[in-house]
Amino acid sequence: MKHKKAYQYPWRYNNTFKVLVDGNEYFTEMLNEITNAKEHVLLEQYLFESGNTADQFITELCLAEERGVRVYVLLDDYGSAGLSDDDKKKLTSAGVSLHLYNPASIFHFGKSLKRDHRKLLVVDNYTAFIGGACITDKFTPDIKNKYWHDVMLKIQGDIVIDLIDSFNDTWKKQKESLQIFQQRNELPEKKTRQKARVLISAGSEKNEIIRSVIKRIRASKRQVWLTSPYFISSWKIRRALRYAAKRGVDVRLIFPGPYSDHKWITYGIQRYYQRLLKANVAVYEFQPRFSHAKIILCDDWYTIGSSNLDLWNQFLNLDANIEIYDTDSQKQILDLFESDFSKSNQILLHKWNARSFLQHAKEIISGVMIRILRAVSRKFKR
Repeated sequence: MKHKKAYQYPWRYNNTFKVLVDGNEYFTEMLNEITNAKEHVLLEQYLFESGNTADQFITELCLAEERGVRVYVLLDDYGSAGLSDDDKKKLTSAGVSLHLYNPASIFHFGKSLKRDHRKLLVVDNYTAFIGGACITDKFTPDIKNKYWHDVMLKIQGDIVIDLIDSFNDTWKKQKESLQIFQQRNELPEKKTRQKARVLISAGSEKNEIIRSVIKRIRASKRQVWLTSPYFISSWKIRRALRYAAKRGVDVRLIFPGPYSDHKWITYGIQRYYQRLLKANVAVYEFQPRFSHAKIILCDDWYTIGSSNLDLWNQFLNLDANIEIYDTDSQKQILDLFESDFSKSNQILLHKWNARSFLQHAKEIISGVMIRILRAVSRKFKR
């Protein structure tokens, strides 16, 4: 059991962080970094779909390869089903090393459920982006009217070394030939309260993300603020949230409201509302657009990344988060939450108890589907 409790990566101290909100911010900075890349570009992505946004990334990735930058693109096979063969050919013809993670097959159903859900971009050895955004037009404000709300974290510093190592680890398990990247020498660590660590999730045998989240919620003293689009979570997380609220911690949760790409999952989340509300947990539903952000803030600590804290993360997906103690970027996270609360409707217990029979029915049906999902996930877990 000891190997399950050890974290793969250590705390890193020489880092800076910038919170980027919505596609007009994070896509612009990501593309600029690729444009200025000098050594290598690593892109690991779950959802990559042909369209205007993909065209911009494909163009910059190809140009980078043509000027001598080594470009490695690792896409989930299922998640990139919407990427056309022509777009794949553009990448490979330019010399980009493209690999599709775990090709799906009806003849290997259990294996096909295991997906690479990470969203990671690393440029040279200095800059990385991690969060919940995918390379599709769904996240681009000037293309899609009801574009998805999401957040990416821009990282510069020693922790980028660990993100490179994480990428390499996944790459070499899927492809025989692996280019080992030259990693810069780390700066002498200046140990302060400002620190960060990469958290890895690879199914039930190794889920540092859920373990760390539960630990921080249980230790919280002032606040626990969480936003997640597919919060079909473990009972341990929900219990930790209820217990924190009962001992006086300010617990607030933001879930999707009228807009969702999987409405039945939203109904499944709503099954939890009554018990959460009775425990004094504040529940909000985001109104303007579909909120795809994945952030948990506990006092001076927060984590951001690809994990939805759902059953797929618990049993099947590859996911990656960063956990952080950093005063400057935490202020940005607090401001983001305050902004999102102001754009959300708070669910009140007495009104929720008076919801319609149809709403009850939708929750019951989604509950059946979730139980099936849980059984399948456990059956074919990593």
